[in-house]
Amino acid sequence: MSAKHSSCNCIVLASAAVGQVLACPDCGTIHLNLSQVTLRLMPDRFAELSVIVAKAQRLMDEARAQLAVKQAGTPSLH
Repeated sequence: MSAKHSSCNCIVLASAAVGQVLACPDCGTIHLNLSQVTLRLMPDRFAELSVIVAKAQRLMDEARAQLAVKQAGTPSLH
């Protein structure tokens, strides 16, 4: 996965199997590389995106936990 385009000299901030987050000191953007998609965001927009993604993850985790509790309390028919 190439993290650079012709005018950027990016610094890797974080990397995982799903992609990378890079900062470009040349153009001032944050590059979010996800497989075949790259988003180039201004730092304030990246921060906003991070907040909504974290909120969505919390809600999914809570829903998953509630479902597990319901399933644990439901007798199974064998």
